[in-house]
Amino acid sequence: MHAFEETARPVLFEQQTGEYRYWGKGSSLLISNSRNYYWVTAGHVLSNLNASVLSLRICPSDNTRISLPFDSKTIIDKELGDDEEYKDILLLRIDLQRFDESADAPLTAQDIDQGTLAAEDLLPGAELWVIGYPAESNFIDYDEQTIRSTRSVLRAVYDGRSVSEHCHRLKMECSIKLESYDGLSGSPVFHLMPRAVRGETLQYPLLVGMLLRGTASSSIAHFVSSRVIVSLISAAESNA
Repeated sequence: MHAFEETARPVLFEQQTGEYRYWGKGSSLLISNSRNYYWVTAGHVLSNLNASVLSLRICPSDNTRISLPFDSKTIIDKELGDDEEYKDILLLRIDLQRFDESADAPLTAQDIDQGTLAAEDLLPGAELWVIGYPAESNFIDYDEQTIRSTRSVLRAVYDGRSVSEHCHRLKMECSIKLESYDGLSGSPVFHLMPRAVRGETLQYPLLVGMLLRGTASSSIAHFVSSRVIVSLISAAESNA
């Protein structure tokens, strides 16, 4: 498994009552810069499930059950009736002090200082990779009384700008045939760029955006540019 694939995390919630302690669906991403670590997803992942930030349980890697602590929340302000899709972003800052006190595994995140490419700079037909957790791949772990999420790596190609500001289209072209894109909202979208490292050419993952919506029947999905996410983090740190 490529290490960058693990930066994509399933969205789960904890409840005190009900048949299963952990439940939920959706995808998300761990990102970082030289100062902080963040968790980001599409805002409607929570609102559609009528769930709260307080009930979120996001594990920092595949090999731990300790969930991440957060200490601040940032969104893009929307007016009533505002339908600008690019504003559908929820950003939470990770409380590193609390994480360091309780963590039992490394915190894997995409470095946005070194590893982003604005979707506006993509050429039509550029190869993309969507990494997320389709709802139809979830299964019930009866012993643990929880929902288990299965990560999928989906090949796509860039299909140009969307009708929505700061948003773009991609067309899925992969061997995995999904009946629905339910659960993929919040998935990171990557483009692999060749880079020379110590005399060897490696494919380096660059974050180009985050998936917002799509339909399996058309194989088309829409994503917001990474430029918006980077700008949101800059605004959050300026106002801190």
